[in-house]
Amino acid sequence: METYYGYVKTPQDAILLFEACRIGFLSRIQRRLSEKERSSIRSGSVFVWDEREAGMRRWTDGKSWSASRVSGSFLTYRELESKRKSNSRGKQCRYKHGGLVKQSFSITTTAHQKLHLICYYTKADVINEKLQIPMNDDKLKGIIIPKGMYPETSNVDGVPPHVHHYAGASYPPQNSSSASNGNQLLPQDIPWEKIRNTEDQRQLEAIYTTLKL
Repeated sequence: METYYGYVKTPQDAILLFEACRIGFLSRIQRRLSEKERSSIRSGSVFVWDEREAGMRRWTDGKSWSASRVSGSFLTYRELESKRKSNSRGKQCRYKHGGLVKQSFSITTTAHQKLHLICYYTKADVINEKLQIPMNDDKLKGIIIPKGMYPETSNVDGVPPHVHHYAGASYPPQNSSSASNGNQLLPQDIPWEKIRNTEDQRQLEAIYTTLKL
């Protein structure tokens, strides 16, 4: 049921997997996971889906997660213990020892496809380099990213020929036209004015102010 097994380290990795799915080399998720499939999620599980095709916008996996944090171009979450520990101050959430980290990435293509990616991993597996990184995967080397298919990657030169990427930047490059028209979005493709009452509101507002978006 997994789209891919590995670690999505950068936006370039995510876009490479999106394209691999588009050409049929890998398979996108077509529906929500069953209970059995949810229980099979492991470090290295990567899932890709098209919002319209799968008929779902939000991902559910039955696990308990911390509030999200912005990490470069991704939103990341840490797995929590399934049961909350009570103390004198009330219930307290605790990170699960050796638990998973979940990261999400979304993008809208020029064909107006809203694509989403979820990657699970443990910090130990990443540190010990136990998970394959898509950009280093020989099976994906022959995949060519069509120029202009993924808007955030259109104007970047001097990168590997099979993928246009952000040249190490945490956010897509801005040019004078995109800066002037005010339409530049973070890779999550969420306009700031549409983010309401989320658990990440304070963090996102802080980033909004810092970047002066």
